[in-house]
Amino acid sequence: MLIGDISRHNGRRYPAKTAVISEGRQLSWGAVDERANRLATYLQSTGLKKGDRVAVCARNTLEWPEITYGLAKAGLVLVPVNIRLTPAEIQYIIEDSGVAAAIVHGDQAEIAAGPLAGAGVGTVLELGGSSLGKEYEEALAGGRNVDPTPADLTPDDLHVLLYTSGTTGHPKGVMNDHRGMMAMTLDTTIATESKHEDIGLATTPFFTTGGVVRALTWLYLGQAIVIHPKFDPEALLDSIERDRVTFTTLIPTMLIRTLRLLEEGKTRDLTSLRRISYGGAPVSREVIQEALVRLGCDMQQRYGLTEAGGQFTILTPQDHRDLLAGKESIKSSCGRETPMAEVWIIDDDGNRLPAGETGEIVVRADSQARGYWNRPEQTAQTFRPEGVWSGDTGWLDDEGYLHIAGRKTDMIISGGFNIYPAELERVLGSHEQVDTVVVVGRAHPEWGETPVAVVVPRGDVDTAALEADLRALSRAELGGYKQPREYVFRSEVPLGPAGKVLKREVKASLADGPGQAS
Repeated sequence: MLIGDISRHNGRRYPAKTAVISEGRQLSWGAVDERANRLATYLQSTGLKKGDRVAVCARNTLEWPEITYGLAKAGLVLVPVNIRLTPAEIQYIIEDSGVAAAIVHGDQAEIAAGPLAGAGVGTVLELGGSSLGKEYEEALAGGRNVDPTPADLTPDDLHVLLYTSGTTGHPKGVMNDHRGMMAMTLDTTIATESKHEDIGLATTPFFTTGGVVRALTWLYLGQAIVIHPKFDPEALLDSIERDRVTFTTLIPTMLIRTLRLLEEGKTRDLTSLRRISYGGAPVSREVIQEALVRLGCDMQQRYGLTEAGGQFTILTPQDHRDLLAGKESIKSSCGRETPMAEVWIIDDDGNRLPAGETGEIVVRADSQARGYWNRPEQTAQTFRPEGVWSGDTGWLDDEGYLHIAGRKTDMIISGGFNIYPAELERVLGSHEQVDTVVVVGRAHPEWGETPVAVVVPRGDVDTAALEADLRALSRAELGGYKQPREYVFRSEVPLGPAGKVLKREVKASLADGPGQAS
């Protein structure tokens, strides 16, 4: 099965069923499939052929699913572009991937214009405008509603080049083919217990790994998806009520903002909501308890990797109920293997480690990527016979639950001891007055490095008193060498497009000036 078959099958089976809702517009499955065909045939008429790359620089919009399926049907390779990048960063991705065409939202036309011109990209479609090239709807009108799939398109052909965030050096393009992404779609559908009747609400970006996967997994069974341009807690709650949303994904900061609004705002009818998925960081037991009460739905946590094709562990709704019932052993876990994945822990010499020992997390799955675009040496380092070496450290417990210790590059070495920031963040983040906590290493003349806790308090608090509480908490739950030597209080920390904290920027900001430190 190929990616484009998702819209083809659903368009045939459920032609009149609503597929996509966004900003006052909606499309049926029949319309989504027709528009995907028209997009594909128009691009083919401009001379594009199987394997050509097409950059998509667009905020969340109604057209994302049809663009995903249209490019896949034509055998064209999707290159999502983070709309929060600078023009220079966008140009690097365009030139590195060698894109032959681009689809740009009018809201991103200004930042995309220079990079596209600099790279000499001739075919450009613009959503809601024509300053860069042909207006998108005009292009669709010029296409044909016929099957555009090349006769030689196979599951081994590339579907998407997903550029990593580039936390060190330039970003790398991760090559995911049709076979791998369909395997991820099936694995996720099973693990998350998706249903044909589901109505998903998308507020996080489509240009991330999670967004690309969502365009497949949330629609595979003919579900419907509601797309918001960006996250807004009030708009989210309004949509759950109005559109009878059953499922959504939030990062922990989004979840907490939504809970605060429910605490302060009007009564809502959220009875349609059956499950919330979260990832990017753990959630405290107190937040889980509050979410179950205020939202009245199940919760699941997922952990994954772009190089693995997406998720490969899940902390299920039952696990969350067990945690609240007192199962302390899983409070730091991101779950167990999904049905089609294998996970193990390996030391620096490539030996598998027993339960309880910390090493690098390695995953093997049918969904895993083929490697990095034009990066043979880095491909060989990450994609090995044992599987994908994640760069994350962690351990498996006796029940097979995975616990994340952190990025290998985030590890703090203090006086010869290894300190994993995720452990400190879990402990400090459990305090009710802490909204976000980030632990990074700071150079020390004697110890090499010492941990510094950067804390965003929840509301207006006495930071001196909060620091005293956190120091007491760390003394009670952490070994002496792990305890932060310094606390810095900030009103916010920098976040990436998927809502993850940008630790490199946090660390750099401490060198520039610590803020309110103590």
